[in-house]
Amino acid sequence: MKRRCTRCRLFAGLAFISVLICASPSVSGDGLDAMAGKALFDRLWVPAPASTDASDGLGPLFNARSCATCHAGGGGARVIVHADGQADFLGAVVRFGTSTGAHDPYYGAQLSTQAVPGLASEGSAQFLPSLHMILDGPPLDASIKSSVRLAPSLRGRAAFNDVPDAEILKRADPSDADGDGISGRANIVAGRVGRYGWKAQNPTLDDQIAHAFALDMGLSSPRQPHPHGDCTAAQTACLAAATGESPAFDGREVSNQMIDLVATYLASLAAPARTADAPREQLFAAAGCASCHMPTLNGKNGKPVDAFTDLLLHDMGHQLDDAVGEPGVASSEWLTPSLLDGRGMAGVRRYLHDGSAATIADAIGKHGGEAHASRDAFRKLAPHDRARLLEYVKGL
Repeated sequence: MKRRCTRCRLFAGLAFISVLICASPSVSGDGLDAMAGKALFDRLWVPAPASTDASDGLGPLFNARSCATCHAGGGGARVIVHADGQADFLGAVVRFGTSTGAHDPYYGAQLSTQAVPGLASEGSAQFLPSLHMILDGPPLDASIKSSVRLAPSLRGRAAFNDVPDAEILKRADPSDADGDGISGRANIVAGRVGRYGWKAQNPTLDDQIAHAFALDMGLSSPRQPHPHGDCTAAQTACLAAATGESPAFDGREVSNQMIDLVATYLASLAAPARTADAPREQLFAAAGCASCHMPTLNGKNGKPVDAFTDLLLHDMGHQLDDAVGEPGVASSEWLTPSLLDGRGMAGVRRYLHDGSAATIADAIGKHGGEAHASRDAFRKLAPHDRARLLEYVKGL
């Protein structure tokens, strides 16, 4: 009862959601938490100050007003066509940095394309057919490069939180001791194995949620205590803007409980059910794809988790080196992305971290570095086997 009342207070400003959650005795605790988490996921945040204490704090600079803007229905970025006929991404951002992970001294880590009233955004971006930016401030620092990052699907990703660090580490081979050409390594962050984000920079699902709230929407939390989001010291007007931090939410704009509720909602978004297809699964393994895109990992108590990733970093070669790294993670290194991505997502899909591949075959063709052997094996397959393999991956 205490937890349900806490939920009611949290959604006091959203009458319909409050009634739905607090008057649903037939729904289990986890079900209520998932409903509350979805409401937070879909919520359109507003700038501070606002009459609804639980919904303000947006920005001052931001890219989206809700999680669902980039992850509609828990999915990922997709191609849309605007009224003028121009196709572009919905769910993409521009990241700034050096190969070692330093950020731009003025713009910070990410181009913020929106701002609260009274402030100007940092600029605009058009992603297709290629990235074109207009900056509303000074030029980027000479050392800084830019890269497109697509929002991945979130379906099935919460289960990676239950994969023990030891399960990931036992597959790491940073010096390629077995000589197979694959030297995956773990990104250790604050003593834990990173498993979320394109560079494995977040060890837990809660960390990833807090990171997205902070960087994409400018919302602070106990895990990301930055009420001005990605504003830098050079952006004095941004730093002077009002915040929505409140004692009611652990002194921040998003409380730990709110992050927990969003995590519960994401845990309800299971990976798409798969139909066993032994011949194609064997083809996937024979081409070397399963060496990194491992179909399953052992979760807590040894329970298998659908994965199609090893949750390790791999050097993917020059074609996938975007010159924008993270601290401790080179610009050519990427967390093996899960292939559990495509089914059920509306709209046209593109692939890789920047959407530069129009097809799965194009994405495989850009694999280099540790993945070059698998790429070459794919190319050597008979045409009908290549088609079967591509159908298998597309159906995941």
